[in-house]
Order: sequence, then structure tokens, then C-alpha cells
Amino acid sequence: MNLYRRRRNQYLFVILLGVIGVINVLFFFILYRPVRVEYFRLQASIQKARIDVQSRRQKIDRLEKLSAQLETSAQDRQRLYTTHFIPMETGWSEILPQLNRMTQTAGVKNTRKLYNKDSTPQYGLHSVTITVPVTGPYANVMKFIKEIEKANTFFIINSIDVASETSTRSSEVSMNLNLETFFYR
Repeated sequence: MNLYRRRRNQYLFVILLGVIGVINVLFFFILYRPVRVEYFRLQASIQKARIDVQSRRQKIDRLEKLSAQLETSAQDRQRLYTTHFIPMETGWSEILPQLNRMTQTAGVKNTRKLYNKDSTPQYGLHSVTITVPVTGPYANVMKFIKEIEKANTFFIINSIDVASETSTRSSEVSMNLNLETFFYR
């Protein structure tokens, strides 16, 4: 009987161990599955965060390049202003000698110049329209136009009115040249 009891205790013990094992397996799957799902969700979230960080770094790099370009743009604008436009304070005293020098170089006659300054600036520049009547041989008049085009100061030729001198038998032409330039402050 001792042997029978012992076997019975062993069976009960094995059954108890089996039941505990099954319960452990069930708890393992019950607890493991949510943790596993959470683990993969966290992995996906980490991957998404890495991609987001990478895209933000690229965006920051683009914005830094744009910022550098804007800084050089402001410098370029200032260099353009100082190179090709005339300061407001010295504008009138610089333009008159430039135009006189051009008329002398081209060999044309100029008796007067009419100026008109726009009082409201656009983009920091004040528009100045100048009417320059010149007289001379056609080749010299063309040379005067080329001098204006080659000038370091920025001039826009808005219109050209050309007329032939009919009172004399010379080959001279009269031209009214309407120019525009800009002063900066």
C-alpha cells in the first residue's frame, strides 16, 4: 500500500505540476502577447521618431542654407546699391558730371538737362527721370547712347526722340533722351 500511495502521490504531483505548467503557459501567453504588441508598437514609434528626426535635420539644413543665402542676398543688394546707384546725399552732384563727361566723350552738344525725382521710394530706391537733349552727328549720338549703356551707374533709357536738323545742310541730328536712374538712402 505504501507503494500505491507513493504512486498516487507521484501522479497527483505530476498532475499538479502539469496544471501549474498549463497555468504558467496560459499566463505566459496572456501576459506575453500584450507586451509583445507593445514592444512592436514601441519599435515602430522609435523608427518613426528616427525618420522624423532625419527629416527635421534635412529641413534645418535647408533653412540654414536659405538663411545664409538671405544674408548674402542682403550683402549683394547693398553691393548693387553702392556700385550701380548713387547715394541720395551726393546724387545731383554726381549725375551732372557723369552726363557731361559722356557728352564730351561722345562729341555731342548738350545745352540743358531736366531732372525729376520721385518723392516716394520703391524698395529703398528713389527714381530720378532725366531728359537729356543732345545734338551732333548721328555716329556721335549713337556713341553717346553706348556711353550711357556702358556707364557704371545704372541708367534705363525709357524713350528716344530723334529728329534731323533740317535748317542747316549738316548731317547733325537732335535727340531727346529720357533716362531713369535711382538714388538710394
